[in-house]
Amino acid sequence: MDTILYVETIKKECAFLEKEGYTFTQLENNIYYTKETDLEGFRIRFSWLEYGDTFAVQGLTAEKRYNIIEQEIQKVLGGKFDSYYTIHTSPSVNNAPKGLEITNFANNTRYRTNTVNDIELFCGFVKFFYESSAIVFFDNHKEFTKTAELYGKLEREKISSLIINDGTDIFYRELVIKNKAKSIDENDFVEMVITELEPLKTNSTFGTILENFKLLQSNLQANV
Repeated sequence: MDTILYVETIKKECAFLEKEGYTFTQLENNIYYTKETDLEGFRIRFSWLEYGDTFAVQGLTAEKRYNIIEQEIQKVLGGKFDSYYTIHTSPSVNNAPKGLEITNFANNTRYRTNTVNDIELFCGFVKFFYESSAIVFFDNHKEFTKTAELYGKLEREKISSLIINDGTDIFYRELVIKNKAKSIDENDFVEMVITELEPLKTNSTFGTILENFKLLQSNLQANV
């Protein structure tokens, strides 16, 4: 199977998402189905890997953006706003259909999609995930206040199971969520993050995170 046929088959088999009002976008080896409003955004996404003539899908995720959160982060980090999302959920492999070959590599689940039948099985799994989990997830997080309340109850090691962490930006999302929700521990959180990052600031990555974090905090204080 070549790449053109691969993408065309996915688009055909996932056409139900377009009927739900989502827009299909392919960007390199990434597939995005997105839906936008003035206040929020929704996205179903996954990507694929090619090994010669072998294909595998990974990273199936449903995401939601709260514009009031991501607008503040974009002011600091820049880039296209439609790439910013706030919370996410992923499917359980236990619900994958029989016949869909699954492997795990570095805690990343991959689904073999090397034939049309494989793609049909995977896209059936996408539909099941969307109808049984993603819609419920979006409904449960319809209101930002409820998301902020749930976030506030999570143990630190579980926060990334809800809040998106694209490498180094989870601290930014947590800060804005606390600020917009008027959390009483916002200042304690700021102090914790700065205390954690200050000793590491000579490292360029952590130094940049700290600089951006302080700029974000300053912007939020200016908005009060």
